[in-house]
Amino acid sequence: MTPLFAPAPPADLSAWLKDRFIPRWVARTCPPGLRGYVEEIPTTAHGQPRPSEHTTMVTGRLVYTFSMAYQFDGSPQTLRGAEHGLAFLLDSCRLSSGHFAHRVGRDGQVIDPRGDLYDTAFVLLALGGYSAATGRTAGLAVAQEIAARLDSDWLDPLGGYRDPAGAGLLRLQYPQMHLFEACQMLAAVDPGGGWLERAERIVDLAARLVDGQGAIDEWYGPRWDALAPEKRQREIGHHFEWAWLLFVYATKTGSKSALQLARRLFNFGRNAAGIAATGPDQTIPNAIDARGHLTSASRPLWPTIELAKASLALATMDENADHDALALRSFGIVLSQMDRSSDLWVNEIDSNELSLNSSLPARSLYHILPCLIFFSNSKYFGNHPEKASILQPFRGR
Repeated sequence: MTPLFAPAPPADLSAWLKDRFIPRWVARTCPPGLRGYVEEIPTTAHGQPRPSEHTTMVTGRLVYTFSMAYQFDGSPQTLRGAEHGLAFLLDSCRLSSGHFAHRVGRDGQVIDPRGDLYDTAFVLLALGGYSAATGRTAGLAVAQEIAARLDSDWLDPLGGYRDPAGAGLLRLQYPQMHLFEACQMLAAVDPGGGWLERAERIVDLAARLVDGQGAIDEWYGPRWDALAPEKRQREIGHHFEWAWLLFVYATKTGSKSALQLARRLFNFGRNAAGIAATGPDQTIPNAIDARGHLTSASRPLWPTIELAKASLALATMDENADHDALALRSFGIVLSQMDRSSDLWVNEIDSNELSLNSSLPARSLYHILPCLIFFSNSKYFGNHPEKASILQPFRGR
């Protein structure tokens, strides 16, 4: 595939982020007079943002993303972007102690009160991320309200945590993954809050779910049992997300079993995507079945972003030229999908290499912006690799 845009990074990656990309996306998602974030941004030259309903998941994602961005650039505008969403999250999405809505209208009225575990994970990530970026701890009391629910109503003796919205007969693994992410974030700012213990509980579940090949399914039965082979679905991107989070956890705790699990997930994802030793030559596929066959011809951008993050973590842990090459090549593919004149990106392409995007989901910033920050501060581009390290991303001020 011919890169759509220049795969080389800007001459000064940090300056581009601080001067252009971050302020432009804060402005796009936080227009004057709007409560909450704009969740879809049109890609046409004359398109205008279309404020509509707000979801707790996207609100939490963007609060966390802009908090990380503020920790990176120190800009008051970026901080206002994080606080804009945090106010909406606490004033409109929060229903009662430990309970958040799933979907809220433009006027702040609740449309769907059934917040699920996926929503809850990003609420916690937002609260922890904002506290880490600002040093302000008031939101940690709200996180502890959710913790009380996790430790009682939602605690699952079969492993991990139950979905407060009810998951029916099937269970998803990736809300557990994002809850694992949030627990690590909160452990950094509230070390006495029991968050690392909750994270360990999810690691134990993941170790049971990952099979001998290093694969993890998307859906499981009610007792975390594997589905029939013809019903099993996998996403390559989630293998790289799990791997990165487990690399971080292993670095923090010294867990050799978590490190081994991360490597198994990483290697499976790499093999499933058909990534050569030198790295990918295009954005990677995502959806596969239990036999490893593609179930969709589209290639969303986010799995390649998660490959770049996990590869950077591996290269940071191991002084290995192959890992360096994989990290840099993956990052180059990410950049090849970004138009630095507009700071938009190609969110997904189909098998004919045609863009499928008439608008961009702002939720993708959760993948994109941390990746750009990690590489900006890495040994490849940064002067301060200890800042926002890929292996120590969850830290307080």
